Amino acid sequence: MRLLRTRVTSLEMKARPTVLAPIPFAAGTVAITEVPSMPLAEYRALYRKVGEAHHWTSRLLSDERLKREIHDGDTKIFVMTVDGRRAGWFELDIRRAVNEVRIVHFGILPEHRGRGLAHVMLSRAIVCAFAGDPGRVTIETNTLDHPAALALYQKHGFRPYALRDVQTPAIETMREPVRALS
Repeated sequence: MRLLRTRVTSLEMKARPTVLAPIPFAAGTVAITEVPSMPLAEYRALYRKVGEAHHWTSRLLSDERLKREIHDGDTKIFVMTVDGRRAGWFELDIRRAVNEVRIVHFGILPEHRGRGLAHVMLSRAIVCAFAGDPGRVTIETNTLDHPAALALYQKHGFRPYALRDVQTPAIETMREPVRALS
């Protein structure tokens, strides 16, 4: 298995922002909705489309394990659509620590990047994360993620609180269970 070295930056926000990022002019009709019990095939399609280029592997799980992860009552998945087409998604985990919500995954589909939609979606993700009034909201990024991710998070008010170097499997060395491919 080929391993890649990456530096992970953990960021936090302790106060709810007072302003939402505006939807860019001519962006189309933008909607962000929670998708409870998202079908596994749909989740995998979004996960792959966003994460494959960045070596995301944490959700390359069997059907049973993935279902346990994403259909848990404390996991919330939201999808952003533009003119009815999926443009991005984010996932919240409210179990990570007492009084904390973690934005676990956040991604804009490649064909929707560069249009200001990441600001719109992150702004709404932060509002959703603070809905239960946690003491802090956290998010992580690493040097394999989109190069604009860290700056985006900081622009929205996240502040780094930890750095760590890790090794992660290269995407081409990971094999999903045959049953999970669909």
